[in-house]
Amino acid sequence: MGLRVCEIVQQIEYLPGYPDSWKEKLEENLNSNDKIEHWVYIIHDKDTDENGNLKKPHIHLILKLNDSYEPSTIGGYVGVSKNYVNKIHQKRPAGKRMVSDIGGAISYLTHRNAPEKHQYDDKEVIAQPGFKWKEIRAESEAWHAQNKSFRNVLTKIEAGEIRPYNLMEYISMGMYMDHKTDFEKAFEYRQTKIKSCSDREIEVIYIYGEPGAGKTTLAKQICEKRGLSYCLSGSSRDPVQDYGGQDALILDDLRPESFSLSDLLKMLDNNSASSVSARYRDRWLEVKLIIITTVLTIEDFHTAYENPSEPIEQLMRRCKEMIMLTKTHKSLYIYNDNKQSYQLIGEGKNSIPAQFATENSLQKEAIKKLCSVFDVSYVESYDSVQQSFIDVTDRIDTELFTG
Repeated sequence: MGLRVCEIVQQIEYLPGYPDSWKEKLEENLNSNDKIEHWVYIIHDKDTDENGNLKKPHIHLILKLNDSYEPSTIGGYVGVSKNYVNKIHQKRPAGKRMVSDIGGAISYLTHRNAPEKHQYDDKEVIAQPGFKWKEIRAESEAWHAQNKSFRNVLTKIEAGEIRPYNLMEYISMGMYMDHKTDFEKAFEYRQTKIKSCSDREIEVIYIYGEPGAGKTTLAKQICEKRGLSYCLSGSSRDPVQDYGGQDALILDDLRPESFSLSDLLKMLDNNSASSVSARYRDRWLEVKLIIITTVLTIEDFHTAYENPSEPIEQLMRRCKEMIMLTKTHKSLYIYNDNKQSYQLIGEGKNSIPAQFATENSLQKEAIKKLCSVFDVSYVESYDSVQQSFIDVTDRIDTELFTG
């Protein structure tokens, strides 16, 4: 088997020219052979064995040749037996195959990649004049550091710690560009694991009430108080298009036409994991909490389905908790399985509209400052209800545009 890069480990006492001129003889052999493109070595004289005993001094020599040669031939160049000429053990991928990592072997000269061993100084490394071994080592160490980080990311994806929505918090743009397909496959693997789980534990909260009562804000507050990442649903045509593995899903302003009743019941089912139909690719939910916000009571929501395939109790028993909001009041209900109905368990003041008022006040101040920047007077009626434009479509004589 021919080698183009190799490493030689040999005790000093067996090198040609020992004991007085082995270094001179070794470097003469290395520099005079035009088959050897680059060389670098170090003397290890402080290594210990597993019992703590000092090993005999030896060299670690790394060679890069201009072609592939048999170990016996390479050994002859240096003056050692072929048994001491070995492949470089450190590897790196090159496309779909693994190749020798000469930079990793150079790191081992001073034991930089073996912290449990004696650490040698760079000054003890002897290299061919002009050979930029430190640059080769730095490039290799940078790759290994990134690869270690990449492997760590894969481990966290498998464990569910990293999900699509927070991937960018853990990786650089360079790593994303280099491993985009790998991450996609890792998330697919994670989804496959989720599919194999027959049970899951999710909580479903149904929030309904009049417009402007703060249903969406309340849903967000519930997630934030519990320390859960959440996804606010997208358009009614594809409510889960933005879901990226968050802990909670807020189905905001949900309407019966967004899902068929059977699909909705399957999504809310606490007994089995299931996919949710999406426009481009079905999503597998990995949630602890689903919150539905709507203007419809749960009875009206169910009635909105023409000839519903399941009785309302199927929907109610999935939505164990229900909150009714008005602009001044909130009520909390829980579902009683035995009575098959909701029971009121708590009431209180709805403080969210007051928060909106404070936010509107701050927005008004910001608008006044904006007017000042442009040197115009603030219109006091801005914060009152007013039309932003007048629709005159029905007043246009379309014959004017027909020629």
